[in-house]
Amino acid sequence: MNKIVILTDSSCCLNSKLMADHGVAEIIPMHFIFRGKEYDADGDWKTFNAKEYYDAMRNGERIKSAQINDQEYAKLFKKYLELGNDILSISCTSALSASVKASYAARDQLKDQYPNQKIRCVDSANCCYSLAMLIKDASILRDQGLDIDEIVDWIEENKHNYNEIGTVEKLSYLRQAGRISASAAFFGGMLSVKPIVVYDMEGHNVAIEKVKGRKKSFEVIADYIKKYANLENHKTIYIAHGDALEEAHQLGDLIQAKFSEKLEFVYDYVEPGVASSVGPGTMIVGFYACKEMRLLSK
Repeated sequence: MNKIVILTDSSCCLNSKLMADHGVAEIIPMHFIFRGKEYDADGDWKTFNAKEYYDAMRNGERIKSAQINDQEYAKLFKKYLELGNDILSISCTSALSASVKASYAARDQLKDQYPNQKIRCVDSANCCYSLAMLIKDASILRDQGLDIDEIVDWIEENKHNYNEIGTVEKLSYLRQAGRISASAAFFGGMLSVKPIVVYDMEGHNVAIEKVKGRKKSFEVIADYIKKYANLENHKTIYIAHGDALEEAHQLGDLIQAKFSEKLEFVYDYVEPGVASSVGPGTMIVGFYACKEMRLLSK
């Protein structure tokens, strides 16, 4: 069999330190536009300082995300195809990004040029750290000797068990990104309403509850994780934050208090492509959960 190379996009929030641990050969960057200039998004914040980024948003400056195009995917795919590898590309949910559609287009451009190699592109139905967790388990299966199509079948069967729950500090960022109406953002902000957001089966972000106050939103998140988490083989909880590390640790402490067994926590910034839509103060918790959590939006 050809060697299987796993690729993903920067929405996974992985920094370079965690890439190898999660079995990722390379991350293709999404992009963001700030003050008329386009930058690559990445988990290491190489092109832009994280503190400066989030402070700019706090000061009212608008940052927009920009998608990866098919030619960027094709260039990356060719790099590894030329070395004789098979490609397994696992992208951000199509419900939130056009990244996976660009990967499909690149695959279709290249597949006849490389008849002895396989290019498989997967819609993960996930984003941020739940995407990273899914990739890590897929890489373990690769290392155990499964072929690429067996891994793809496994992903399709299991991807809804990787979940996230989170909240935002201000609804105005979601309004700017077109995720909620202007009126909902205005009245929600007046009332200090914090939405509790999860994935549905397609990978959309859906508010399943609205609570008043920041502290209460953290308590509710911890309660949901206690109810739906399946930690038998996955005891790592990932918390991506919008430049709010101290609060992220507070949330981690609330989650740990719900469980008798010791959990491992990973903390890092929400990467800049996703952050442009959710803003400073955002908390996104990735964990392994019963897929029934995906049905809470119904």
